[in-house]
Amino acid sequence: MKNQDDLDQYLDQMIEEAERKIDQLFANRLKEIKSQIAAMYEKYSRNGELSYTELNKYNRFRKEMEVMVTEIHQDYRELFKLIKDLMEKQFVENYLRSAYLYEFEAQVKMGFTIPTAVVIMAALENPIEKLKLPNVLEAARNEIVNDISIEIAQGLLIGEGYAKMAKRIENRVHFSRAKARRVSRTEAHRVQVEGRLRSAEKASKKADLKKMWVSTLDTKTRIGHKKLDGKVVDRDGVFKSIYGGVGKAPGHMHNAKDDINCRCSIIFLVNGKVPEVRRARVEGENVVIPYQTYEEWEKQLKKVGKHG
Repeated sequence: MKNQDDLDQYLDQMIEEAERKIDQLFANRLKEIKSQIAAMYEKYSRNGELSYTELNKYNRFRKEMEVMVTEIHQDYRELFKLIKDLMEKQFVENYLRSAYLYEFEAQVKMGFTIPTAVVIMAALENPIEKLKLPNVLEAARNEIVNDISIEIAQGLLIGEGYAKMAKRIENRVHFSRAKARRVSRTEAHRVQVEGRLRSAEKASKKADLKKMWVSTLDTKTRIGHKKLDGKVVDRDGVFKSIYGGVGKAPGHMHNAKDDINCRCSIIFLVNGKVPEVRRARVEGENVVIPYQTYEEWEKQLKKVGKHG
């Protein structure tokens, strides 16, 4: 890792890996739900048709849904853990790796230490109550449970066969998967940026820092965020979006149209320069901190933490 671009790529790869795990989680659930529905048709259908009345006898429908709901609840507990673990890693990795870059660019020790559990938990907490991760995932879980129940009931009432019923459920699960991916990326991005902001706050006591908005310039990038690309403000300054958001960084604009699924980043200029770790510095530069890999730097930091 030489600079913040390399770091952003590393962090994004981490998010993409989590998204693949989310995809697999929902693919497994869809497979199980389809299998359960197929078994319902096999056990309770008459002449190849399964009616709502037939399935509702002896509370069959309620019992089938209870099984489905229990399994979906377990999936969302796993999803919560997956996203929370991702958020913790995003914060810590960006905080420390950014600190590494600042120190080597400024050529001064800045007193960084490994973030404590209390600091990490505080960074992960969304300040908006309804957007806190447990609340968001609880609402999403209840939504998919309710929607699947309605889809099955409606399909049975109009006499759909297994194929059409399975397609109904598939569409519903895919919708919930997309929402889970969106929550994962949005929250991971929020705490990732928080990590860089906090490391810059500490580094600013030893060097002059300004921040620059960096957009992911592709067809998915919001027009308003393309307009912000390259804009430089003071370390504690704010950015203003054409969508109405005002905030200290991407993902922190306090506006859903700016923050949801945002992939933009910030780069902190250290004493007017984009920070970079170089094996050989330019002749005449003051070398206070010799070259180290990030792994060597982190190991030294942990050693200081144990004896400090």
